[in-house]
Amino acid sequence: MTAEQIGPAHETKEPKGTYRVVAACDFSPLGNRAVSEALRLCSAHPAAALHVITVGAESPTGMILPGADVSVVANQQAQQLARKHVAEIIDEFPAHGPELPLDKVAVYVTVGIPSERIVSLATALDADLIVLGTHGRRGVERMLLGSVAEEVVRRAPCGVFVIRPRDFLQGEKLPEIQPALKPGEHPLLPFRTAPTYHYVHRMNRESGRIMPSI
Repeated sequence: MTAEQIGPAHETKEPKGTYRVVAACDFSPLGNRAVSEALRLCSAHPAAALHVITVGAESPTGMILPGADVSVVANQQAQQLARKHVAEIIDEFPAHGPELPLDKVAVYVTVGIPSERIVSLATALDADLIVLGTHGRRGVERMLLGSVAEEVVRRAPCGVFVIRPRDFLQGEKLPEIQPALKPGEHPLLPFRTAPTYHYVHRMNRESGRIMPSI
């Protein structure tokens, strides 16, 4: 799928029963993972639609797209850059995942508060799921920028799939909830007792009667 094959944002009419996924892309590796994960989820549904949104900052001469390369671009150029970026992610997907049932992907580029724009799009589309990443900002950076993922989870009209980087805690060691295991100890040791089981009643196909649990 090339950039030209990604449908314009206004083409949002979809059949009834379509599984709609909104993915937030901020041009970061984590944002790319969010789009890839959204593609994987869509591939599991015969009638799915993917809507990718990028939220930039407004500038008097255009728009500042998110990402490492901070520069002001015209609105039309921002649309082209976003479509090209999403197309590259889609082109790489078949090498790592199943074949996509999608004919097109809608790409939106807008400005404003990211959490508000993401939630607004999901609400307008009556989306089934939002997929986005969280960078795990801390301290002053967190106070200034806030957490887009937290705000989306709090306000979303649908389920939210949040993807965290492997070094989400920035390399800090998690506090131990129990002493380290000694050689030969089992990780379920804190539970002390063996589990109990509930056996589901089985239907006797010949008589049609429910057989008691064994």
